[in-house]
Amino acid sequence: MIAVASVGVIQMASIGKELQGIADAKIPLTATVSTVTARQLEQAVLLERIFRAGQITADGRNTETFIQNFDQLNREVDEEILLAEARAEAVMRLARDEQERALFGSFLAKLKAIEAEHKSYADGAAGLKALIREGRIAEASTVATTLEVKQEKLDTALTDLLSELNAATEASATAAYQHEQNGLVKLVLVSAIAIGLGLLVASYLAIYGISRPLRTVTHGLNRLAQDDTTVEIRVRNRDEIGQLATAFTTFRQKLIEMRELQEHMREEEQRIEAEKRALMLRLADNLEASVKQVADHISDAILELERAANQMARNAETTSSQANTVAAAAEQSTAGVQSVAGASEELAASIREISRQVTLALRSAGQSRTTADQSSTTVSGLAVSAQRIDEVIGLINDIADQTNLLALNATIEAARAGEAGKGFAVVAAEVKALANQTGKATDDISRQIGEMQSGSVATERSIGDMVQSIGLINEQMTAIASAIEEQNAVTAEIARNVAEIANGSQEVTQTIVQVRESAVDSSAGARQVLSTVEDLTRQSELLRRELDDFLLHIRAA
Repeated sequence: MIAVASVGVIQMASIGKELQGIADAKIPLTATVSTVTARQLEQAVLLERIFRAGQITADGRNTETFIQNFDQLNREVDEEILLAEARAEAVMRLARDEQERALFGSFLAKLKAIEAEHKSYADGAAGLKALIREGRIAEASTVATTLEVKQEKLDTALTDLLSELNAATEASATAAYQHEQNGLVKLVLVSAIAIGLGLLVASYLAIYGISRPLRTVTHGLNRLAQDDTTVEIRVRNRDEIGQLATAFTTFRQKLIEMRELQEHMREEEQRIEAEKRALMLRLADNLEASVKQVADHISDAILELERAANQMARNAETTSSQANTVAAAAEQSTAGVQSVAGASEELAASIREISRQVTLALRSAGQSRTTADQSSTTVSGLAVSAQRIDEVIGLINDIADQTNLLALNATIEAARAGEAGKGFAVVAAEVKALANQTGKATDDISRQIGEMQSGSVATERSIGDMVQSIGLINEQMTAIASAIEEQNAVTAEIARNVAEIANGSQEVTQTIVQVRESAVDSSAGARQVLSTVEDLTRQSELLRRELDDFLLHIRAA
């Protein structure tokens, strides 16, 4: 009996130490790592909510609530990691051999690495929160992408470590069970020599006090390792096996909670994806409304510019026609002056002819002056039309600037959308290029209008000179009429006046030629404006087609 008792005590002490190591250190270590994994997943969900709240709403209250919850979880994760490291060190102290000590030493090293990785993740999250508070969403999007990579790496490390701890705990339980079997064999051998009563007592204690409860716990651990969380064990022992059963129940509950949290995360990711798609559709609708409004403004401005250009062309044609009329009148005036010059040589014999020629000259000069006044009015109308065109060009420049701003906003939204917004960024760049082309076209129109205005000013100045010259002709003709009454006394004066009239008529002819050339230049400028208007129309249609294609891609994504 003493031998049986001695063997039993020694074996039970050894098995009890192993079970104590499993119950007091290994299973709590596994449970702690499981808690760290679950809390880390909760951190990932909160960080995603922080980022989405910063994107969607300008109200910072919800964002600050998420940030406070995240910081609280971060502190709890740090504490749980330190607790796991302490429990890993405790397992190393209770290890049954060097191999087990080395195994849990590697687990401790992995926990140290996870601690460093989590600190890096927390620092990155702090930077992300600062960017969101400052409203720098585009930069926050880049940081969020980096943090997602770190989060996946951290989750993988924790999941792998948890799997290894489960395997190690199961191996320890199996080893304890094997040691129990070995102890049982020893007890049987010793009991064979001892009396039958001692054998019965020892067998009863071994089977019902250790073997069956330990087999129950081992079976439960095997089922749990096969992802069967429905398994339950009922061990009423108050010794180390009972503690092991309690630890098993705690670990099973933690594993169930982790599975529920993972399912919640999947549902949260689906909800976030749905919100992201709804946001993209809203952005597409807003962009369509804004760009189409701008395109309508551009179309209206193009129509206004086309009408102004047509009016300018008609004015130029009218000016040219009137210039031809004035030129004919000037030529007629020159012919009359030449007749007067010829008649002045025979003044004594042809006073009546001179009077008739002077009358014709006065009438022609009056007609020339009337025509010149009409030409001056027409040129002033050209200047007003040019000013209206310049105002329309200013409107088009404003629209092009607004289009550039819309393209910039689209680029920012694309960057915020990440991978899904790359096509959006390409089309936004095309919209910006079209806006720049519109700006260049309006600059070209503005330059042409400036040249037309300069020509109009020169034409108006020339017509003024012509009017002044015609007025001089009128005065001279009046002097000639007076001189006819005193023909005998002022024959020489008449000849001189006739020469001056001839010079004035020549100047009128030259001025009319300049007016006609200016009208031709104005007509060419009007044609250039019409050509530019047609180019703007094509660019506007291209912009509409690009927008429709872009919105089709966004809504189909």
